[in-house]
Amino acid sequence: MATTNMPAMLATIRAAAHANVATLLWSKPGTGKTSLIEALAAADGLPCTTLIGSIHEPSDYAGYPVPGDHTVSMQPQRWASDLAGAEDGAWLFLDELTTVAPAVQKAMLGIVLERRVGDVHLGSKVNIIAAANPPECAVDGFDLAPPLANRLLHIDYAPDPLAWVDGLLTGFPMPAADPLNPLNHHTRAIARGSISAFIRQRPELIEALPDDPAQAGRAWPSRRTWTMLADVLAQIPGDNIEAASIAAHGLVGQGAADEYLTWRDLSDLPDPVEMLDAPDSITWPTSPDKVWAACSAAVAHACAPGTAVEWKKGWAVLANAAENNYASVATAAASALMTGRPNNARPPAAAKRFATVWERAGMLSA
Repeated sequence: MATTNMPAMLATIRAAAHANVATLLWSKPGTGKTSLIEALAAADGLPCTTLIGSIHEPSDYAGYPVPGDHTVSMQPQRWASDLAGAEDGAWLFLDELTTVAPAVQKAMLGIVLERRVGDVHLGSKVNIIAAANPPECAVDGFDLAPPLANRLLHIDYAPDPLAWVDGLLTGFPMPAADPLNPLNHHTRAIARGSISAFIRQRPELIEALPDDPAQAGRAWPSRRTWTMLADVLAQIPGDNIEAASIAAHGLVGQGAADEYLTWRDLSDLPDPVEMLDAPDSITWPTSPDKVWAACSAAVAHACAPGTAVEWKKGWAVLANAAENNYASVATAAASALMTGRPNNARPPAAAKRFATVWERAGMLSA
């Protein structure tokens, strides 16, 4: 296993935390996963609650039933209430995940997916991170159940031995993370446009659950993980190839990640903001798949604010694409743009080119 690029890995973990994506660090016992996670929380000045999966019952994660007047509430343990009440945020560390019995793993799905323990919602300020040893290295180890595995960003953690030697002599300072983009609808539109265009070219990769249980317990592509990847990549600068690779391999698996990253590296797409502001000045890519990526990013950006002004700009972009011999691509993108129509927004003149799309939806006179 190659040595981990610590700044890129930490940037990926932080990008995932900001996107409310839970991370799972994999390594053999004794590599310092727990120390790293505790240092992450300390660097943020936030509390860290640690749960060791093998010593908990399903009810510790799902809550305890408490009868009331005509209802039954699911009361969580104190740690969950404390996390939910942490105004500045907190870290939740789920340790020894591969020693968790399948019944407990099932109960943990509510935490990882819905950020919920019983009837208490942890909120978006609680960063969820887990650690695990490979099942063959864990006491009474289990492969992760596919539904749980598919809700995590998997990272193989292999710290540099020389960094440990230096730390033993001088202390173990928290390494600096690579810088991130702010998470906003602009960066998200670019990432989602890129991924949607890739899946349009390779639709068989939208979901591929491995047959092998061990592989199904790691990263694999699904609609969920592609969406998670878009939100994580939205925060990673385009020149940070290592962090993008960690995120992609950790969410959709090696094969799908390699294909997508290669496709992305060969794409040279216009900025969606510039496209919306000056549609007549767009220099379109030369291949239909890249035009689809550009149109998808523009549509995502036009719909994100939920305003009629930005939404109408999207139609001008698609009309320009149609005028430049990409009518079929523009028409396909028009269906998505129409779906994102704000309330009471009337189609602009540029939308008339796509009248058949509106007619099929019964919205031609809207």
